[in-house]
Amino acid sequence: MTFWTSYCATKVAKTPWRTALSCAAGATSIWLLYAAETAANVPFSARSASLQSTSVYRFIDQRYGSHAIWEEERFVYTTLLDLGLTIQLGHAGKKCDNPSKNSRRVIVADVTGIQIVRVRFCECLDDQNDLTRQWRQLFREGWFPATTSHPETVFTFQLLSTFQELNLQGKTNLYDFAKTLERLTDNSGGRDIPNVYKALSHVIRLWRHLVSLKRSGRAHDPDGVDKTGEGSLAVQCPACPHPGKNIPDDWLKAPPHIRWMYTLFLMMDANFRARCKDRGFDDIHLAPGWSYYVEETRYQEHLNARSGDQQDENTCSVEHSAIQKAGIRKEGYIASGVGAVLCARHALVRPNGAGDLQLGERQANMDYLMFSSVLACLLALMISYDIVCQWYRHLWERMKNLPETMRLDRAKIPEVRFGIPKEHIRVHGPNHSRFSFNFLKWVGRTYGEGIESQWSHMNPLATSTREMSLGMRHEIMDEHWGSWNWSKLLGFGSGLLRALEEAHAMQIEQGRVFAEYSVTFDPNVVATWEDMIAAWDEDQSRPDPYEEPKSTNSAVAAAKHENALEDAEDSVSGRLPLHEVTPGVFLQVGLELEEQQRALRLRGSNGSSLNALTEQQTKRTSLYRRIEVWRGIQDVHMPTVAPLRAQDAAPPSSAPAARTTAWQAENALLLLPSSLPSSHRATELIKPLLHKECRLRRAQLSDALDDIRHLRRILAGIADYTRRNGSGDGQRMTTRCREVYARFNAKVKRAVERYRAARVAMLVLEPNGEWLHTYRPLLDTDLRGPRRDQDESPSEGRYDVSWIWLAPSSTLPTAREFATPASADEFAASMRVEWARTKARADRWEEEEQLLLEEMRRVIAYCEWKAEWWRKQADRRRGVVSKVVERGLRAYTAKQAAVWEGLARRSASWWVQYLKTLGPLPDWLAPYEQYARKVRLRDFSKRRAIASQLPLDEDSDEEGLGEGGSSGEEDT
Repeated sequence: MTFWTSYCATKVAKTPWRTALSCAAGATSIWLLYAAETAANVPFSARSASLQSTSVYRFIDQRYGSHAIWEEERFVYTTLLDLGLTIQLGHAGKKCDNPSKNSRRVIVADVTGIQIVRVRFCECLDDQNDLTRQWRQLFREGWFPATTSHPETVFTFQLLSTFQELNLQGKTNLYDFAKTLERLTDNSGGRDIPNVYKALSHVIRLWRHLVSLKRSGRAHDPDGVDKTGEGSLAVQCPACPHPGKNIPDDWLKAPPHIRWMYTLFLMMDANFRARCKDRGFDDIHLAPGWSYYVEETRYQEHLNARSGDQQDENTCSVEHSAIQKAGIRKEGYIASGVGAVLCARHALVRPNGAGDLQLGERQANMDYLMFSSVLACLLALMISYDIVCQWYRHLWERMKNLPETMRLDRAKIPEVRFGIPKEHIRVHGPNHSRFSFNFLKWVGRTYGEGIESQWSHMNPLATSTREMSLGMRHEIMDEHWGSWNWSKLLGFGSGLLRALEEAHAMQIEQGRVFAEYSVTFDPNVVATWEDMIAAWDEDQSRPDPYEEPKSTNSAVAAAKHENALEDAEDSVSGRLPLHEVTPGVFLQVGLELEEQQRALRLRGSNGSSLNALTEQQTKRTSLYRRIEVWRGIQDVHMPTVAPLRAQDAAPPSSAPAARTTAWQAENALLLLPSSLPSSHRATELIKPLLHKECRLRRAQLSDALDDIRHLRRILAGIADYTRRNGSGDGQRMTTRCREVYARFNAKVKRAVERYRAARVAMLVLEPNGEWLHTYRPLLDTDLRGPRRDQDESPSEGRYDVSWIWLAPSSTLPTAREFATPASADEFAASMRVEWARTKARADRWEEEEQLLLEEMRRVIAYCEWKAEWWRKQADRRRGVVSKVVERGLRAYTAKQAAVWEGLARRSASWWVQYLKTLGPLPDWLAPYEQYARKVRLRDFSKRRAIASQLPLDEDSDEEGLGEGGSSGEEDT
């Protein structure tokens, strides 16, 4: 007890005591004495001297809620009941003229601990000449009774609100919270603490329900709580379009390039961690279908009616686990998971968009949830689902099996489209461009994967909700979805700002990239491609402009043919070659030998077996013999190279170095014209050879680049195949895929070395030629594409296409004009896809900027509408309830109206400063200009420069956007 006594003495000496509870021994009355400010400064020793004059002194620490009395040398815990405290109810602390003769022992649970007090109820008559009920007196005191009949346990509103927020934010369960209250009361174990867990479990359920009703305005409806409509307790997304609330009344008459922004973007998915055990509970749902869960009775009737339906056959190129497990029941569980529908743009759960799954992700379940979330919807729909390529096929036929009130009138809906989330579409294989948010028109930068972050927010509840009854589980998850929606709503100000900053910068950047890319093609080619994309946008059954092609043209073959024609012209004119092997053929063979050397160097002596070493040496010997034969011809066409070659002579066969790497055929000097010293290149015999080699090298650059692009497409296909089919086929399949990938990756390395060697030669042959603009230095970081690899950090919309896909190919009959684009038919096989994807990136970012501005406007309009809606609720029950209740209802409507007006001001305050930099403030934002806050804007040009490890462009279009900040997704 020494430590405890010292601790208490320190608290008494340093803590300002503003309330002291004092009484004499054996006294029957107790009162509160409010100490003067100067009393707090009295030294502990002085107070100790005065304490000795009385046998018992009692103190209450208001900040910590601990109750103790000082006895002789130490503090001793006690209760307010033992101290004789009696609390009079009914008059807010004032004197009661007609108190109850008897008091009642009541357990009061507060955030400071669990206390026992005596309560005396008021028996005064109210305005209706009737006694005020005891539970109502407790409510007016801020205490929630565990029962309305003879209450003996109460919980303060502060405690209930505190647990509610802890549960919503930290997923604290009720049992741990109740145990924490007991430890806060007395953690010494020396006395019994009342167990309030069971009573608290009932009270907190009622508290959640009443708070939800109150915040939705149900107390203001004359029809009462029983007339609550389905989904009316849900927090709706202000940024989504709501006819009559935040979009123009004549939105249907808007032109197509404006009307698409009134599309309702939805996404749905299932979560199989949110299971529920079948424990045989007989329970009810306090708010059936009033929030996010669908009404259970009708839902089950529909599922029972469709229990015999067969799942559609999978026609996708991959097997989806959602389809494979659609009919699997988890034994011992009444619910195998949860399905939900959210808005795809902002990830808010839709009203009546959630329901339990019984046999996996069956179409009957997901159909019901989707159509339940869009009841009476007249907007165009964009639906995202990871298996939408299968789900949508017979959707409209299956809709006929739903209740008639849930069916959509397709004649009144402008359009219904379908997409696959961006992370999931990678495993769907080819022929899925029509479901890609990267290529579909008028979708902006919709991601479609936000539902996964919502599941991660809800998953911590799984361990507790799986033990509950279905009704209780639905109420808990409804409340947490409401909290999730509200937290997303609060983040719209900063989140939409960060998203708009990035969208504006990226639409400028991607627009610039697309413009620069397009000018490299013939206008007729571009026009053909644009027509192809426009036709595909109207009808996805048309040829897909985003599918990967293969190219079979060769610039080297064209260069060889041109050299042969030139050699023939020399023969006709009387300029006979010095050797029967013409100069053109001599140089072609030299380049072939150079390629074989390159292949041997890259292969190396990797084999450890004797057979592998023997094979390597055999290839080396064969190459050496070919080089020696070729050198004999070189001595005729290039007689000046013999002295230079002497230093590279092979060692005597008797020397042991012949069996080592001291001299190897792959390292022999070929001494092609471009590798000679400048004094040798100036001779008359060498100059014609320089011209021919330049032609071959230039063609070699083009073909090497085509080979790299072709091999990169193959590698991308292998990677896609592995992701789709290799993950579940065992180690043999995985090893096989890795071997194939490694083999083609080695071919890429050979093509890269060929390109780099050709470029080095061209820098000697034609150091200032126009080819420099087309064939840039090839870095390892440039070896990416044709699509963004799964492990690459930039997303598809932020992906910066490598220059290797922007350089034109040479597919002309001759190779004289290497930078000239080919015809439309020839070029379409190699470059159309990258052009189309580059255009799609620019278009999607431009759409995203437009859509974000519209969503900002809608947020403000919805908040203003909601504030006005609350004001209209103020007098709906006038004359029906007492004057006191009327004042309370009006006060609450004024509070809620102020909340929504504050949300509008706060959201707008984030946007004013930035939108001013883009031009005049729009009319919907001008009234909020006075609330503008200083926001640190971000400079995306610096971010991209750091990411690409390239210097900043001094003429960057995004200069002046500011610095710092985080990604829009994180802020949202």
